[in-house]
Amino acid sequence: MTGTLGISGTLTQSGLGSFQSDTIDEDYPSNLYSDGYYDGERGITSYTEVGTDSIYFPQETGGSIGDVNLNCGTLNRAVLNAGYQEPNRDQCGAFLKGLPVGQISSNMEAAMFLAQILWESDGLRAKEEYYCQTNDCSTAYSSALDLPGKVYSGRGYIQLTWASNYQDASMALFGDDRLLQDPDQVSANEDIAWAVSFWYWRDRVRTDPRVAEGLFGVSTNLINGALECRGDYSTKAAKRFEIYKAVLQVFDPEVIPIETGCYN
Repeated sequence: MTGTLGISGTLTQSGLGSFQSDTIDEDYPSNLYSDGYYDGERGITSYTEVGTDSIYFPQETGGSIGDVNLNCGTLNRAVLNAGYQEPNRDQCGAFLKGLPVGQISSNMEAAMFLAQILWESDGLRAKEEYYCQTNDCSTAYSSALDLPGKVYSGRGYIQLTWASNYQDASMALFGDDRLLQDPDQVSANEDIAWAVSFWYWRDRVRTDPRVAEGLFGVSTNLINGALECRGDYSTKAAKRFEIYKAVLQVFDPEVIPIETGCYN
């Protein structure tokens, strides 16, 4: 993902723990709520309500955070319907807990977010840009802000790039420049990979009111518009939309997907 990233927020440290993927029951994880749902209308005021202590999903207060009603069974069906492998338990828990962090307020918006990160991360399989794992990307993303020996290529489920974005994300999430100092944390740490993704969505995507109106192309434009909406890669934007349609069919089948906002 290319472009400018940013968000506001404060995070505290702990950890998610680690599970290995196996078949997840419809109501997993039960510690999200007794019925295994994330329901925005319950007006979550603290992430301790949502189960596993997690770093990057901080204590926040507020009223209703929208009309979202999803569980792991729904998530699994949506991801499978989009042609990817079923998420593991950590991924499901992080996705459900992160929805209010991203201020995602409807099943439709959740489908938009999920579609985008499925595309960016190759179905939640990659937290680091494939090309840069086997090739030297130091010049591809070089800037005056770079620290010696550090490469600021795409990392995290949203593919954070450029030193300035690592610095902005780090200051917003931690109040210091640790991600600039050690950019590998974004791909090595599951929680940070998710935190950056929800951070970007909240501060740089859903701030455009057309996203809440259901214009999926607007979200693509705000994530990678220079290449896919105004550049030579509109076919990739079209593939994002196909993923969105598949996810939306499960998350909210009554909503009509709207492609407008990128190349059209």
